[in-house]
Amino acid sequence: IHNPRISSAMNALSSAATHCKFEASDAASDELVLLRMLQVLQMAITSECGQVLSDEAVCEMMETGLSMCCQMRLSEMLRKSAEHVMINMVVAIFERLKSLEDEWQFIESPNDSTEEPADPHMSTPKPSHSPLLESNTDNTSDKEEQASTVVEPEQPLVESPEQEQLPEKEEEKEQEQEEITQATAAVTEPTPLRTYGLPAIRELLRVLISLLNPHEHKHTDSMRLMALGILNVAFEVGGKSIGRFESLRALVTDDFCKYVFQLAKTDSLPLLALSLRVISTVFDTMRPYLKLQQELFIFFLIERLSPPSGAGSRSMSVEVDDEGNISFVPLRGDMDAAATVDARSGSPNMFLGKSTDYPRNSKNYSSSEQMAITVEVRELLLESLVQFARRPTFMIDLWYNYDCNLTCGDLFEELVQFLSKNSFPDPQSFSLMNSHVLCLDTLLTFIGQMVERVDDQTSDDDYVELTSVQDLLECKTRKRLILKGSRLFNESPKKGIQFLIENNVIKADENGNYNASLSQFLRSTQQLDKKMLGEYLGRPENFDTLKAYMQQFDFTGKRMDEALRMILETFRLPGESQQIMRVTESFAATFFEYGPKEISTVEAAEVLAYSVIMLNTDQHNPQVRRQSRMSLEQYVRNVSGVNNNGDFPKEYLRLIYEAIQQDEILMPEEHEGLLGFNYAWKQLQHRSTLSGQFVQCNTSGYDKAIFELSWKPVVAAISYVFSTAQDDDTLQKAITGFRHCASLAARFELYDVFDSIVVNLATMTGLLDNSNTNTSVPDPIVDVAGQKYVVSKLAVRFGRNYKGQLGAVVMFAIVTRHGDSSRKGWLKVLQIIRNLFLNSLLPSSMLQVEDFLSGTTSIPLKPKSPKPAKQTNRRDGSLLSTLSSYLLSPYSSDETYYRDPTEEEVESTMCAVDCVAACKLEELFSDINTFHTETLVCLLKAIRSVGYDTGVMKKATIAIPYDPATVLFLEFMITITVRNADRIEELWPYATEYIFGILDFADKQSVLVVERTVVGMLRLCICSASRNVMLNEILKCLRLLRDFPSTVTQAVAEQMMAGIFNLSSANSENRK
Repeated sequence: IHNPRISSAMNALSSAATHCKFEASDAASDELVLLRMLQVLQMAITSECGQVLSDEAVCEMMETGLSMCCQMRLSEMLRKSAEHVMINMVVAIFERLKSLEDEWQFIESPNDSTEEPADPHMSTPKPSHSPLLESNTDNTSDKEEQASTVVEPEQPLVESPEQEQLPEKEEEKEQEQEEITQATAAVTEPTPLRTYGLPAIRELLRVLISLLNPHEHKHTDSMRLMALGILNVAFEVGGKSIGRFESLRALVTDDFCKYVFQLAKTDSLPLLALSLRVISTVFDTMRPYLKLQQELFIFFLIERLSPPSGAGSRSMSVEVDDEGNISFVPLRGDMDAAATVDARSGSPNMFLGKSTDYPRNSKNYSSSEQMAITVEVRELLLESLVQFARRPTFMIDLWYNYDCNLTCGDLFEELVQFLSKNSFPDPQSFSLMNSHVLCLDTLLTFIGQMVERVDDQTSDDDYVELTSVQDLLECKTRKRLILKGSRLFNESPKKGIQFLIENNVIKADENGNYNASLSQFLRSTQQLDKKMLGEYLGRPENFDTLKAYMQQFDFTGKRMDEALRMILETFRLPGESQQIMRVTESFAATFFEYGPKEISTVEAAEVLAYSVIMLNTDQHNPQVRRQSRMSLEQYVRNVSGVNNNGDFPKEYLRLIYEAIQQDEILMPEEHEGLLGFNYAWKQLQHRSTLSGQFVQCNTSGYDKAIFELSWKPVVAAISYVFSTAQDDDTLQKAITGFRHCASLAARFELYDVFDSIVVNLATMTGLLDNSNTNTSVPDPIVDVAGQKYVVSKLAVRFGRNYKGQLGAVVMFAIVTRHGDSSRKGWLKVLQIIRNLFLNSLLPSSMLQVEDFLSGTTSIPLKPKSPKPAKQTNRRDGSLLSTLSSYLLSPYSSDETYYRDPTEEEVESTMCAVDCVAACKLEELFSDINTFHTETLVCLLKAIRSVGYDTGVMKKATIAIPYDPATVLFLEFMITITVRNADRIEELWPYATEYIFGILDFADKQSVLVVERTVVGMLRLCICSASRNVMLNEILKCLRLLRDFPSTVTQAVAEQMMAGIFNLSSANSENRK
């Protein structure tokens, strides 16, 4: 490798191999020779000595290999061998990119004192038949001819021999000449050749990319597959290095993406699969440089995969009602449809308007034109999409780079909506497909990754936040205002501008003039209707705005047609001639300010500008026949004598004419198909230079904002998955999703989100409905393993509802763990507890209440003798015995029950009992003393709402029926308040409101209810007194007891006196 002649030797070897010519014989022998040639090329470039090859030599070697890959008359084995050799050679070549960093200035700088050699050139291979095999009829033996070491530009890679052989004398002369040449080379020092580098790699990449062009009919699918396979290896090996070199990067960001994105629309599974694989590889290795390309491609995947109708379509939205129930609902008519503005109207339309393409809704295609994709194609596209989405920070990256960017679409929101609406089968079909599983898994992965980031804050240590969350949210808010203003402008420019001024999007300058800000908005906003914009600018009352609009353009060094093209690509010319003249006049005045030397006056500029518009119409109007179109001479004659009574330079007019003739000035909306796509792609390339690089955000700092934005569709999807799941695996995924969402909502203090999760789970349990309770006849009781259980309708129904049981366990688990994050959700939780209690399903530990006389006792479901007359005629001496009768178990043997329950009903009841035990309800308030005061207030309000109905009490004429739930929730209220004694002053009003609401009707209430209420009130007073607070409120409570009717006082006298005695002991120092 260190020999000074190694460079010449290796380049001579490569030239000999690539220019080798031999006579064809039988196919097998010919292909064996070609195979040996391939092996020589591979060894030459992959060996250590291959480093000294020149750019020209490498290009010739790669051209030879590509030619063999594309010659369809060669056997498949040889073509595959050639492809394998090409891959090995590409690995070696692109590995070299990693060491070219130091050569960057040398390669790119044209200021070297030595003359730079011309860049090498590779011809694009064609699927031509091998010329070798055309002379198979000549049964001559293989005979190698002398190879030339001189590179001939147009020489074919593998040539067939001439039909007539050279005479022997000429052959001898050539041999002698070569011996002289070799002898001379041995004496003189070889001129060192520059080793190959960026020029050869750039040319190879260009040729491979050109093979992907879907509109080049000479390129077959087999050629595209070959090129994709080689490119995939090239990107895997040198993808990250390619990004360092502008010349290579430009090929990938422009032609490669343009071609391969269109290949992604094919129905050919092999071509589609390989195209998607290469796209994935490119984005993985060069994502920072492909910001807008990635936006376009992901939007394409979402639109292609979204069904035209049904639950997964883009016409569905998420709705949350006042209680927190989440559901998917169809958009309400045209109003919602109009409210959605496509934030990507500046991006190319991937669907070129053909009947074989899947069209965008915004292009007003009829439903009959919408093409349903096959299951196989759908799975490939979906796999590609979820592969993007499963990257750890990808969803954050989308939100940061696109949703919070004024010129990009809401890609994060679109993707979350798509995954959510396609995570479960359509309710009409219930056919779970693999695509639903993929979407659900991706959605849950997104939530799971967020949980991991929040739990592990170490990833933030080395991260420098580029933009604060607040700034991003403000940008997002401004973007929504701009989109809404754009929609209004497209309906009525006056309404849209007024809205934008009111919201400070368009602002006045120091002189109170809005034109500068307005014109900037009109030019920079992609979503404006170009026709409406042109009509607005053309109105006479908006002439000042038009002038300000024109002043934004830089026409330095531009020819008239080039400047006019810049203008007319931003809006569509209005239809009226006066409006056109007004636009032309304003443009000409601005253009003339830049001092074009070919134009003498502003008036001449106006005439020339108008003539260019007319020329563009004449040359490209399909209604004008080709032979009737204006010639160059006619055009020159039409504008003669108008340049300050002189003529414009003919060369200037010729350049304008030819530019317009070859390239029409057009708007994206004016053309469908390839023409419109190419124009929009050019615009995307221009926007790429302004949008900056794609930023990766490895931080949890944005997670709260992202979760707050995405929780509705995510929770709705998980709820639908839970309700439609047919297998345990899917149910487990949904349960995990609920837990993760609840954990995030609690961590981020998003209480409405947490409540919504609780409400949805509570609804799924089926325990909110207790309408079948029949109080006239008690439910039957069964004895199982020595324990008595009530077989109620709710218990049987709940025991049969497997999903309801799972929902209950999950709901109580997250409320027990994150109860401090619940607000409105407590109402549903307490309603379920009430129904469980009324059906004897609550754990006995929750029924234990404190008593001043007996210590603790249980709350009975029904009193033994509920008649009020017996309550009022009791004597003091029978108080304890009467009370004990109230506290008897409701399961006495002398009552009448329903028919005996079936075994299945008993089994279902036992399932319900086991499920309630698994819910661990007794732990629900274990951490109640750590809750925030706001949480406690919401909980006490919910208890008041569920505990009793004041309206029923007011309507009662004689006696209020005994409601055990009133006593249960009274005990909850008192226990919660007493356990938070340090905050009793804040909780006291809610607890006493509940108590006073019962005692206001003490003469109508059941004795047990009144007694438990009095005990509870005195417990509150004792707690307050022990802390020496709320003394005036305590006196108020004692006065209430003093003013009881005598009959009520007699019924509760013992408990009252015992409580007052304890109260006096609690604050003996301040007793008066």
